[in-house]
Amino acid sequence: MANESFEDRLDRLKTIVERLERGDLPLEQGVSLYKEGLELAKACGKQLEGARHEVTIVSDGLIKEFEALEALGEDNDG
Repeated sequence: MANESFEDRLDRLKTIVERLERGDLPLEQGVSLYKEGLELAKACGKQLEGARHEVTIVSDGLIKEFEALEALGEDNDG
């Protein structure tokens, strides 16, 4: 599971949800799939949070660079 992409995990999670929603699984198999689904949801959430954090860092860096360029432009105008 560690080497799986976000999309792979999400696809597997969708499959698990579909199987659980059918309601035709033996109890043990349903519980096993439910546990796997929880782990997948947790892993996807962690990955999304990491991506959000990365985007925020990049965005903040670009804003600072843009503001610095604007300040340089204002210094050259005056």
